[in-house]
Order: sequence, then structure tokens, then C-alpha cells
Amino acid sequence: MEKLDLSLVNRQIPIGTRRVYFGEHGIVHSGIMLGDYLLKDNSYSASTVWKQEKGIFLSASQYIALKHLLPYEIDIVEVLKYCRTFGIELPSKEELQYLAQHRAALNNSLTAIGRENALIPEIVDGYFWCKEDIVKGATGYRRVIIIKNVEHVKRGELNICCSRDKSPCWVEGIEVAHNHHYEPYWLLQRINGWFYVLESRCDCNMYIPNDATCNGKFYLEGEQLVVENPTGEIFYDDKTRYVKTIKDYLKKDEYGLYRKAGTAEGYMPAPFRDIDD
Repeated sequence: MEKLDLSLVNRQIPIGTRRVYFGEHGIVHSGIMLGDYLLKDNSYSASTVWKQEKGIFLSASQYIALKHLLPYEIDIVEVLKYCRTFGIELPSKEELQYLAQHRAALNNSLTAIGRENALIPEIVDGYFWCKEDIVKGATGYRRVIIIKNVEHVKRGELNICCSRDKSPCWVEGIEVAHNHHYEPYWLLQRINGWFYVLESRCDCNMYIPNDATCNGKFYLEGEQLVVENPTGEIFYDDKTRYVKTIKDYLKKDEYGLYRKAGTAEGYMPAPFRDIDD
């Protein structure tokens, strides 16, 4: 199983919430990951959104508040006044250690939004103010970093937790996943260590795989990816049986992602199946 390195992913490739990753046992997951962005409208994004980021997720329940990630140092008097003014609490020493453990991924996310002036160092003891410092009456100057609990996140349109399926591999670079043998395939394009979820899905009924009336297909037509699904409407041309289809056309954008570019009507042969198919 490939391991996703969150310190190397390109956060500037615009995939938003259309991102999934492979977990244990071949399970495909959507949802919040460490280093994702909390946006000002309380939605989340796996990629940067121009000046709309207000936090960087540590988990689905906590985030670093970018507003309070000060690039300069202040003393204990100033930090106490700062916390009172904004009604915030300093993190614990244990929480700071968690930041240090995941600094590479977090710094990757900070760099992507131009916050190189506020990167997390390898050694956080004595670098950020924490609750224990206040109890001890520590002296000197340190930076402020604030960890907040997530109150509410707009999850977006995707809620995927399903099985990875390496067949059919009709197009190089496109994998499929679904939960049930009659559920449409999610089409997944590998990009930057994780997977971009295409806008179009491909109909599938693995109980009757040779029936063109309930199974779609995807294929390349020139430089376009075509996702073709049956509508269920049957017609005949002479003695040949056909099913009408809807064809979604997807073109690669400047980042190499297949984006939906258009739709057209089509048809494909739909002969009667033998009962033993």
C-alpha cells in the first residue's frame, strides 16, 4: 500500500473537496486531513483558495488559527493581554509537541499560502508560548500560535468511504471505487500523491456486467476522456437493438486534471443477453 506524504503534496493544485486518499485495506476515503484548509465560510479545502483560508487543520476537530499565528515574538505581559483581548487560550506543551511532530506537512501548507514567515520549527520548547509557561512565569520573548476547536464545518458534496477496485482499468491513470456491485463507479485520477474525484461517474451493475442497458464505460477519444452512460431508452435499427446514452466529455486543464467540458447524446449496441451471462 502506497503511503501518502502530506509534506510533499502540492496544495496549490485546485481540487477543493474533490480529493480522496487510500487508507488501509484498500479503502478510499474523502474528508478532512491534516494540513487541509478551513475557509472563511467554514467549508474546507484540500487546496489553497485565494486569501480565503482562516485555519489549517490538525485533525477534523482542531485547527491552527491563521489570524493568531504571529510572525514576531512578544513577552509574557503582551501575550496575556493578547489572549484577554481576543478571548483565546494558549496551547498546552503537549499540543505544541504534536505540531513539531507534523511540522513538515503543516509547513508545506503554510508555504503554499505565503506564510513562510510563520513556519513551525523542529524544536518548539521555548519558541511558542504555552499554558505551562504562564504557570511558571517564564520570561523572554516567544511567538504566539493558537489552536482552536472546530465548531462547524461545511463538508461539501463528497462523502466517500468505499472499496478500491482496480478493474476496469480502461484508461491509464484512472482508477475506480465503489461500495456495492450495482453502484456507479467513482472515477479517480491520481494527482500529486492523492486522487482527484472526477465530476462524472460511470454506471455499473456487476451482477449483470454484459448488459449495456445498465453499465456504462469510459474511454479516451483523442485527448478527451469520455464517460458514457445508458439512459435506459431502447430503440431498434433494423434488427439491431441499441440503448441511448449520455456522453460526458472531460478535458485536461492546465494542472492535468480532467474537467467536464460538455455533454452529448449517443447510443451503443445493447443485444439481448443469454440467461447464463
